[in-house]
Amino acid sequence: MQTIKEMSREFTPVEKYLMMKSPAITSIKDVPDGTSIEVNGYLVFEDEKDDGDASTIISIITPTREVFSAQSKTFRDSVIDIAELMGDEDVTRFFIKKTSGTTKAGRPYVNCILDVDKL
Repeated sequence: MQTIKEMSREFTPVEKYLMMKSPAITSIKDVPDGTSIEVNGYLVFEDEKDDGDASTIISIITPTREVFSAQSKTFRDSVIDIAELMGDEDVTRFFIKKTSGTTKAGRPYVNCILDVDKL
């Protein structure tokens, strides 16, 4: 079962399908570092599996309806922080640049930064 936790704006039923159910969703971990993504909105939802395990996922939709998703809390927090800091700007239209690295403990992570070259 999937439960929406947060939305940056209202989404149409088609957009919700694309962001939560579509097999065409691209995992952000498969996106090359440095890739710029235009954010036209984000949706955070909890995805509960049949065995009871649940994951919190963020999906980002572009103006061309391309969707990227991630389970990473670091990535999710960064997207939300950027959206909130854009404040008076058009919060549902900004660019992020995907980054990744390895923690001191040796674990890989994904993150993003505001793509200031697109501003």
